[in-house]
Amino acid sequence: MTGTACFRAALNLLSETPDSGAYYQAFALGALNQLLTNSLREINADRVAHGQTPHAVPPQLDALDDPIPADDWLVRECFPYGLAALLVADDDKAKFNWAATEYTDRLLRHCPAELTGIQEMI
Repeated sequence: MTGTACFRAALNLLSETPDSGAYYQAFALGALNQLLTNSLREINADRVAHGQTPHAVPPQLDALDDPIPADDWLVRECFPYGLAALLVADDDKAKFNWAATEYTDRLLRHCPAELTGIQEMI
């Protein structure tokens, strides 16, 4: 999914059209890069679960027309909600709270568990 497609999905969640939501486009690239930074733990957990090396630094999106550098499940199911939340954070607290909650809930449903050894307590 490209940044533009994710932006349009976020606008749809906010009941906006590309024309009525044009104001938000200036903030979309920065917000998507913020989501990539905020989701580094989940991105790396997914990479490790698939036998890949985790990122040392968050991946970046250079332009909205580029594909978002994260797994498809994260980008398609979670990022539109996270982007919607970031775009309306200052304008509409109710929509922000709803979209942020959806983003978090969807992340938790898909993130692989981190298994740790049992430690004895002394």
